[in-house]
Order: sequence, then structure tokens, then C-alpha cells
Amino acid sequence: MHPAADDQRRGEDSVGNGAATHKSAEIVIDPAQIGAQNGSATPVQSHTYSEALAVVGQGRFHTLLLFITGLCLMSVVNETVNVGFIISAAECDLELSFSDKGILNGAGFMGVVVSSYVWGFLSDTWGRRRVLLLASSGALVTSVLSTFSPHVWVLIGARFLVGIFVSGNAATSYAYLAEFHGEASRAKVISWAAMFMSIGLILLPSLAWLIIPLDAQLDLRLFGMRYAMWRIYLLLCSLDLLLIIAGLLYLPESGKFLLTGGHREKVVQTLAKIYQLNRGKPAHTFPVKSITLDAIDSAYADEMQRRSKLGLRYLWQQTVPLFRVPLLCHTLKASVLMFGIFATSSGLFLWVPDILNTYVQHQDMKLCDVIALMHANKTAARSGDSVCPIAINANIFLITSAMGVVFLACYILNGFIINRVGKRTLLNGWFVVCGICGLAVLWTSDFYLTLILIAAFVSSGCLGGVLSAISVDLFPTNYRAMAMCLILMTGRFGAMAGSNIIAYLLTYNCNLIFILFGGSLLAGKQQQNRGQKCCRHQ
Repeated sequence: MHPAADDQRRGEDSVGNGAATHKSAEIVIDPAQIGAQNGSATPVQSHTYSEALAVVGQGRFHTLLLFITGLCLMSVVNETVNVGFIISAAECDLELSFSDKGILNGAGFMGVVVSSYVWGFLSDTWGRRRVLLLASSGALVTSVLSTFSPHVWVLIGARFLVGIFVSGNAATSYAYLAEFHGEASRAKVISWAAMFMSIGLILLPSLAWLIIPLDAQLDLRLFGMRYAMWRIYLLLCSLDLLLIIAGLLYLPESGKFLLTGGHREKVVQTLAKIYQLNRGKPAHTFPVKSITLDAIDSAYADEMQRRSKLGLRYLWQQTVPLFRVPLLCHTLKASVLMFGIFATSSGLFLWVPDILNTYVQHQDMKLCDVIALMHANKTAARSGDSVCPIAINANIFLITSAMGVVFLACYILNGFIINRVGKRTLLNGWFVVCGICGLAVLWTSDFYLTLILIAAFVSSGCLGGVLSAISVDLFPTNYRAMAMCLILMTGRFGAMAGSNIIAYLLTYNCNLIFILFGGSLLAGKQQQNRGQKCCRHQ
């Protein structure tokens, strides 16, 4: 042995037990050696779900999540509004009347209305991701099949089914997105996701501008039928559903949903994978090993269990109190206002391309005079004095796309000023501005001024977000989700009703369209103020 090593061994022997004691102390300090020698594990610290999300951080996963949930919300707009861009092009193929167009425009919205409650219930019992996958897959299949519709009523029925399925995306996307975010970032990402709906109102007419005018140049045949460009347009509008399905197959189930269902180990595994994506570190280095329910999550888990046991009876128990004092006033006020907003904005927006297709040819006339001429032309066509096809002016889609930009700008403007001026002041101000613009359409014959007034008129749709922000504060926590579902469902019913009311008035009295809907917005301001006073006296 080496002399130095020999001396070291003798030195160690001389200290005897003191050295042994020193070595033992070193072993106790090292937890890894304890686990290795004694086979016992160190105590595991528990974290709440919110604390675990803070450890996970923000990164690539949340960017993908925002993109997919944003597309889910945009698909709701795409599959309900896209019909408005094909009714002129499909008029000859399907022999559409004004009444047919009104029903067709509202079919998707009706599907959303009748299924909203059910999808919300399924989301809380089956899971967010599973519902989004089912809804998107069903919407994709029915939307593709709708492009082969040989008759208007087949198309109406198919678009109604599309609305039923796509309603699942509307009911679940916000919850799925929010449950992967902490309190600090939740409101911001929900606002960003909502922007995708405005982007949809820009993309739809832009795609129509590229596709529908090609009908005169291409004559496609498929399964023995003429597959017109408006059918291809509907097909392309469904491509976002493919991206949604692909993204959802990669994304995990909501951690909050799994946790409230008792799957705590699976939650840890899910968050560890997200940690790996966001931080670029191995999943096994994720420091959170145990997640517990905090007081809020425990109450939420108990509520979910009660909801699962009661089934659809739970919907009844949550809905009835909304129509009793003291919540009755708030429910009626918010529902009536939302109905008017959607009827005015979405109801009229669905008709804008069809109206503009005639208006661009008679730019020196008042809008309602042009609509009267359009009705006369269609009557003559049915009597055999005119022939199809109807020429489609591609500029109408660019004009409608510009209106979508205005709509998006209004959303952004609201976000900047809502805290400065107040929610109620902002809502009342918009009611007045949009209502006056709607009435002013009746007195102008300038083409470009009329377009600006219509754009401002239909931008009243951005009031839906402001009204929702106000309505949330009117209801107690345990009824808030059901109240908002009911209010938004009433709004979508308003879109369907508005489309059909406009179809009737286009035939008999165009002026009443702007008097009725413009006046309803001005009355909305008054109702907002009166309703606030009445509810205080209940």
C-alpha cells in the first residue's frame, strides 16, 4: 500500500469512535443516502392545483392551447355565419325565396340554442376534451355532408345539425382554456381567445371572395351532381375543424376536471408533461409530486358529484331560481337586451352580402329603394322574365370583410376603455351610437356613407361582451354559470329570429328593418336604466 495511504489509515484508527460519529452525522444530513440505505422516502410536500400551475409556468403548451380553443370559438362563427355568404350564389341551384333564406340563415343558430344546455352538462360530466372532440368531429361530418344537399330543406336540416354539434365548442372552450391558467393570466387569455371569433368574421368573406366568383369559370361534377363553388366554400369553411381535432388529440384533459374527479396521480403526470414542454426540462424533474384540493376546488368537486347524480334534473334546479324574485328582474333584463343585440347584429349581418350584391349595382339610390328593386327582380325571375345564374360581385365580400375589421376594432377599443368609462356607461353609449347609425341609413343615398352606417350598426354585436361582463356581477356564484348560459342562448335565439324577421320585412317594408332594430337599440339604453331601478326595488 502507498505510505501516505498507510498513514491516513493509522490516523483514522487513532480517532476511533469520534470519526465514526462524524461520519454518521454526515450521512444523516444527506437525504439521498437515507433513502438509499434505509429504503425510506422523504416526506412529499402537497401543492394546490393553483400552486402547481404556477410551477408549470407559461410556454409552448399554453400557446398551442390558446390556438386550439380560439379555433373552437371561431368554428362556432364559421359554421353559423358562413351560410350568409352563399345564399346569393345558391339562389338558383336551390330556388331560394326570401323566406327560405331567412330560415337557412337561422338554422345553425337554432341548433346552437336547442343544445347549449345539454353540452354544458356533458362537459361537466364527460370532460372538456372529450366533449370538444365529439362536438368538432360531429360538426365536421355534418358540415361536409351538407355540401351535397340537393334541396333547400335538406340543407336547412343539415345546417341545423351542424349548429347542434358546434354548440359543444361554444359551451366548453372557455372552461377548457381557463382551467389550465391561474388567476393572473386567466382573464387575459380568455380575451385573446374571444378575438378569434372576430377574426372569423374577417376570414369568412375573404375566403368567399377567393372561391365563390370562380363559379362562372369552373363546372365541377361530383356523384352525378353539379358541385358549385358555394358548396366548395362550405367545405373549406370546415377545415378549421380538422385542425381542432388534430390539436385535441395531442392536448390532455383539463387538469382541474381530472382533479375534481379524484384522479390526482394523472393530474401530476399531465402537469409534468406540460412542465417539460414549457420549461424544456425532463418530466421527472417536475417538483410537484402531490396535488390536493383547496377549499374552492373541494366545493367545486362536491358540486360536480351532485350534478352527476341529479343528471338533467340539475339543469331544472339551477334554472328555476333565475325566474323567481329577486333574480327574475336581472334574468329578464339581460336576456331581452342580449336578444336585441344578437337580432340586430347577427341577424342583419347574415343578410349583408345578399343585399350588397344588388346595392353595388345601384350606388346612387337609397338602400331600401335598392331592396325594393331586388324584390321586384326576384318576383320577375320566378314569373319567367329573368334567367339564372345571378351574377355575384366579388367586391361585396371585401366590403363585408372590412366590416369584420370594424367589428374587431370595436372589441379592441372596448378592452382599452371599459375600465376607464365603466361598463354601464360604455354599454349605454354604444346603444345610442349604433341605434342612431341604424336609423340614419333611411335618410342617406350616398353609397359609402351608407356602408359606414351599416358597419357601425352591425358592430352593435360587440356589446354582447360588455353586457356579459355586467350580467356576471348580477347573479350569485352558484347560479352564475347557468344564468350566463341562458342569457347567451337567448341571444343566439335572437340571431335566428332577427334573420327571419328581416326576411319578412325585406319583402313587405324595408324601412321597418332599420326603424325596428335601430329603435330597439335606443330603447335598450332606456331599458338598461329603468331595469336597474326596478331591480333595486325588488
